[in-house]
Amino acid sequence: MSKFMFNVGQDSFSSGLNTVSGAVSAKNTIPVLSGICIGTRDGKLQLRATDMEMELMTTVDAQVAGAGSIVLPAKYLIDLIKRLPFGTVTVEVDLKNFTAEVKCGKSKYVIHGFGADQFPAEKDIEGYTILKLKQTVIKELARRTTFAAGKDESKPWLTGVLLALQEKTLTGLATDGVRIAHTKYTVENPDERAFKVIVPAGSISEAAKVCKGGDDETATLAVSENRIVVITDKVTIGSRLLEGQYPDVMRLVPQNYPQKLAVNKAEVLESLDRAALVAKDNAVKLGVGTEKLTITSGTPEVGQTYEELVTKLEGEALDIGFNARYLVEGLKAIHAPELKAEPKAEGEELTAIHNVLLEMTGPRNPARLRGLVDDSFSYVVLPLITY
Repeated sequence: MSKFMFNVGQDSFSSGLNTVSGAVSAKNTIPVLSGICIGTRDGKLQLRATDMEMELMTTVDAQVAGAGSIVLPAKYLIDLIKRLPFGTVTVEVDLKNFTAEVKCGKSKYVIHGFGADQFPAEKDIEGYTILKLKQTVIKELARRTTFAAGKDESKPWLTGVLLALQEKTLTGLATDGVRIAHTKYTVENPDERAFKVIVPAGSISEAAKVCKGGDDETATLAVSENRIVVITDKVTIGSRLLEGQYPDVMRLVPQNYPQKLAVNKAEVLESLDRAALVAKDNAVKLGVGTEKLTITSGTPEVGQTYEELVTKLEGEALDIGFNARYLVEGLKAIHAPELKAEPKAEGEELTAIHNVLLEMTGPRNPARLRGLVDDSFSYVVLPLITY
């Protein structure tokens, strides 16, 4: 058959195209990779995109007549469908001339594409290590690790997240050489599977986008020697793995911290945001005292700032400097429920309860951030030597 057609809702078609657009190649020299492969599958519309590093696939409910596949240029197709009015879109595909006629109301457009045989074939997961887990785990893992991954392409393994499964613990670790983000989750692993792979940070971020936030939503994680796949009810995302030896950075993390400062996450975040406004090169100085924390920063030609918070310190007082952005990103990744202390007297203001711990080993050594209640995430960051 040289033709097929389908009727699809404009909103669902546009949503599906946007879902797979993250894998469309923007710089690849192979023209067909700038497109989205549209085909029929089990009475639905299947959309696929790949840049040869990552693949995204989803299905869209549609009324399908005939069978076949075509690759249409992503940019034009996405922009066109997004601009069409709400309603039914009819697409007639000519497989002989590789064109698609898009109709909506009295409007009609013709898009030239490529033959689907030029597009990379869909890969299966036969022989992969398979793990079932909650989609919330993937979302949280991405939120807690990808921001700390490196950007230096000369060390590609550091641009990824080290994902490891051992017994019933799934861990994610990322570092750029200045900070370390580490998170862990308890998962069901009845077959005692194990793996340790480096996943591109961008691929984990894309996987998080397609996952849902409900506790009852599950996903399939499939891992081979050179590829990882996440499968949800609607979307499949596959990615190549990064090669290289990931450094054993956790071995360098201090185990004992003489100074432990209990703070309130929301209060520190707000103070750091304000202090960063006038900070030179984002540098802030923390004056860690027995019952208070001061945050100061400044730029000679701009001005200075001073913040003071009520805290609780175990150990000796010290002054220590940090990159404010690094502290903010680490704090945001910590799960620390906001609580208020009960007033002791009528009219007394409610005070915020300390829910985060900043642990230190001196002004020039790595410091660690973690939640006082939730120990599933830890964040280690090097201080600034000068501030």
